[in-house]
Amino acid sequence: MYSENLYNRFKTIISLDIHKSIIQTNEYMSHPELKELTRAEQLFDAGELDEALEILNDRVQFEGLNSQQKSYFQFLKGLILFYLNQGEDLISLGETIYKEGQKCNDNLQSFDGLFFIITGLAIAGKFEEAFNFFKEIESVIKSISNVSKEIITQRKARLSVAKAFVGLHGGKVDLVEKSLEWILDSQEKFDKSFEIVWANLLMASYLARVKSKFDLCREHIKKALCLAKEIKFNHYWIALCQLYFGVYYISIGEMDKSLKYNIKGLELFKKIKSSFNIAILLNNMGDLYGEMGEYELAVEHLEESINLLEQIPQGFVSIEGIIESLITLAVEHGDNERVQKYFPRLEDIYNQKRNDRIEFGYKFTKALILKTSSRIRDKAKAEELFKELIETETIFFDVIIKAHIHLCDILLMEYRIDNDSEIFTELNYYIAKLLTIAEKQHSYLVFCEAFILKAKLALLNFEIKTARLFLTQAQKIAESYGIKRLAMKISHEHDELLKQLNLWEKLKESETPLSERWKLAGLNKQMENMVRKRMIAVPEASEENPVTILVITEGGTPLFSHSFIEEKEFESYLFSGFLTTIDYFMKETFSEGLDRFIFGQYTLLLKSVAPFFICYVFKGESYYALQRIKYFIENVQKEGIWQNLIKLFQTNRSIHLKDIPLLDSLITKTFITKNVALNEF
Repeated sequence: MYSENLYNRFKTIISLDIHKSIIQTNEYMSHPELKELTRAEQLFDAGELDEALEILNDRVQFEGLNSQQKSYFQFLKGLILFYLNQGEDLISLGETIYKEGQKCNDNLQSFDGLFFIITGLAIAGKFEEAFNFFKEIESVIKSISNVSKEIITQRKARLSVAKAFVGLHGGKVDLVEKSLEWILDSQEKFDKSFEIVWANLLMASYLARVKSKFDLCREHIKKALCLAKEIKFNHYWIALCQLYFGVYYISIGEMDKSLKYNIKGLELFKKIKSSFNIAILLNNMGDLYGEMGEYELAVEHLEESINLLEQIPQGFVSIEGIIESLITLAVEHGDNERVQKYFPRLEDIYNQKRNDRIEFGYKFTKALILKTSSRIRDKAKAEELFKELIETETIFFDVIIKAHIHLCDILLMEYRIDNDSEIFTELNYYIAKLLTIAEKQHSYLVFCEAFILKAKLALLNFEIKTARLFLTQAQKIAESYGIKRLAMKISHEHDELLKQLNLWEKLKESETPLSERWKLAGLNKQMENMVRKRMIAVPEASEENPVTILVITEGGTPLFSHSFIEEKEFESYLFSGFLTTIDYFMKETFSEGLDRFIFGQYTLLLKSVAPFFICYVFKGESYYALQRIKYFIENVQKEGIWQNLIKLFQTNRSIHLKDIPLLDSLITKTFITKNVALNEF
């Protein structure tokens, strides 16, 4: 995307008012220093960052340049240092640019220097120092004069993304939305530039990490990638978009898709030799392989990440966090040799640094090792350590969540052995705490899995409706945040429970021992999934077979019905006992928050759309049936159908398809021809 016209090359960086002096350099491209610097620019644009930086590091190349030329190539050097995550060098360059700007009273140059200082400090993990510079840079930008409005707007955008970047990683996440809103609302007015790409990625990260708005997160990443493909020096941004897609997919439990994007990102970052981002992706892939049960691949990637981070400045991603992940994985797989290799290293880091994050990680890892010991006293020590971590006020919520899960695992093992009601009460107490913190931290995968755990515990005490209610709540939450695989898993669990209702009733009557109930409830498997963060395993969902769709008044009177099968015997079967069942379902089951019911070989789904209930009867699995009825309800409320339904209802008339042709078309599309693609669900 290299432009032969210098005007276009400099447009997004240097003031429009000084293009004349820069364009004049085109006449002197034969000068050796400009030829070499222009070659550095070409290398940068081709993704050869190291080679470009080597040229730009040679001070001799800048001799004889005018101030605008020098500023331009200094800015290119700053971008390369940023892309290579060389925070300390970026701070040093920023200080040089800032001093030169102050010396010649050039506030625009001073601004650029401060921008690099702030960005470099953030990369180096020095967030408080970075925050301290915002007051000065805001003062400097107000003092910039004799440049165009476009340049001022661009610098304001650059300042805003810097604030969002530092805020997101430095613990002041409220800065993200405040800083980026005005840019993203008017981004079509900006020239395509790295600032706008960066703004979209920062917002994507904020939406995923803070708001759990995963669909919006994905849209911002897609927008960023689209823009990145059209700007200069774009290799870094295109690779970063792959990394962000990987994070997005792991957030919604799509491990296989996440791995695909991580592999692509790793390949691209290797091309530009961005060691820091290579290390991040190796860590991410190690975690993914661990969750997918590929232990050797997980260890290989985590160890490679550790080895790479040992060779470079670590910034805000620390080596000890990856060592913790590796030890955790080794403990889970009984790899004591690797635990003994890495735990002393973590202990050394803890003894040397002694900061809160390292202390938390060290204590958690120590508790994890003690938990797997065969000695009772070690397990007791592990329980004490997990409780100590849980009761500590901290911002390290990821560790707190893991500590809750492992403590629940210990208590669950104790309850299975002792069948002690006090242990059961304590277990439920910590599950409730886990739910609270997972919800506050928008960790909805954990949140939903904890609800599934509560459902299985309810089954132990034959609280069938309570178990079903937990599953219903969990599925609604998973669907509302776009966690499709988890929603499918929960729906399958609910379907299986409905099939086992008679069996659970028999177990209750026969006072079956805890061990048999435990096995049937599947508690061990659920707890293992939570402890090991296993990839969500979902049986392949098949489409249901539609039987009938009904619209019923809130008083229980059928207003409309349409059958999808031709058997005459079903008609009498339906109206002899079926409507009575639906009436019971509405009054008893639906009022308690449940959404499905079994009637013989049929499943009923009931949805309230005041002043009606819409009932869908089908054979088969519920997941796609639920999505199909939701789609139907969304569209039935649109103009052209809804008004006619209300009108016929108000005149106490039954509804026939000939009365509302659009309803006929919607039913055909949704339930008969099924033209609505399943991926829309």
